[in-house]
Amino acid sequence: MDFFFISSTLHLMMAANMAIQDRSRKRIAVIIAKDTSATARYAMLAGRFPNLFDEVVALSPLQGPSWRCLSTPRFRTLKTLFTRPMDARLFTGNDRRIEFQYAMHIAMRANRGRSIEGVYLDEGAVTYVGHKSMHTFQHRYVDPFFKKLFYGGWYRQALTTGTSAWVNTVYAAFPDRVHPLLQLKVVLLIDPQPFKTDAFKALAVAMLNGHDDYREALSGIRLVLTLPHEGSYTRNPEHYQQISQALLSVYAPASMAIKPHPRITDRERIETLFPGFLLLDHTVGMEALLPLLGDGCRVVGDISSTLLTTRWLRPDLPVVAVLAATPPAELSALYQHLQIPMVAPGELNHWLGAH
Repeated sequence: MDFFFISSTLHLMMAANMAIQDRSRKRIAVIIAKDTSATARYAMLAGRFPNLFDEVVALSPLQGPSWRCLSTPRFRTLKTLFTRPMDARLFTGNDRRIEFQYAMHIAMRANRGRSIEGVYLDEGAVTYVGHKSMHTFQHRYVDPFFKKLFYGGWYRQALTTGTSAWVNTVYAAFPDRVHPLLQLKVVLLIDPQPFKTDAFKALAVAMLNGHDDYREALSGIRLVLTLPHEGSYTRNPEHYQQISQALLSVYAPASMAIKPHPRITDRERIETLFPGFLLLDHTVGMEALLPLLGDGCRVVGDISSTLLTTRWLRPDLPVVAVLAATPPAELSALYQHLQIPMVAPGELNHWLGAH
């Protein structure tokens, strides 16, 4: 059996990729989103595609303090699901999630002598540069101490995502560039071919969240600007005003679209900074939008996983990162390796004119 732990659009798309590759095994989507509406949405999407997932299990919301979570319906469901005899692979985009670790613990204990494999699926930039707090005392010592105290001796620390002892295998878009700690695992290339199949494209369209008009609108868009969390442009509005001015010096506003961060709360602020742009629904992942973009559409953003995803899924599209500050050396090296230019806002219109 293959179990896919899903709590984001990227996780769902990655799970679909792996499910398309191997149809010989039973495939179960386990929805572990913390938000009730997100859980319902991912469960609905996965359930619409029985050709991808044979079964969908949506965990109930986590209630009460975290140290009592193992007695909640959410974790009782996991215990029932993983106690049965089986050979299984458990796929996750975040092995630090306690749901994945508990499932691995239960499955290993119930299936001694059988094959139980933990698999990490590429989660974006963290796969290549590591967790931002991995060198802090809190992250390395304090957090794991209390988690072992609360959950039990089966909890395994992951200094950066994908590195816990529960993970045997890593699937990455760029296997030769993963973080050194991930190189200690078996690292395999994610096959990009399933992303081109009709089954995957149908899932991408379903993930438009009812915005069927995007299919036509995006085909004529000449540029997509991806934005970070709104705290970035709250702290540094001048940087984004410069970006807006540079873009408007090259393109008409109606020919450009904004991909907001999934957790935005103030759409009006974006509309003020980028007047006349097509402001997309923040709940629609970039992974679902990329198949709909026309040839030659440019994608502009900050140093983020979104640009890595674009380079990976649509290598034909011109991509550029606009810097607000000097990026970490590891991320800068990765972008250079992937031939993603990094420019200052004042250089953006020159780059656009040349590409």
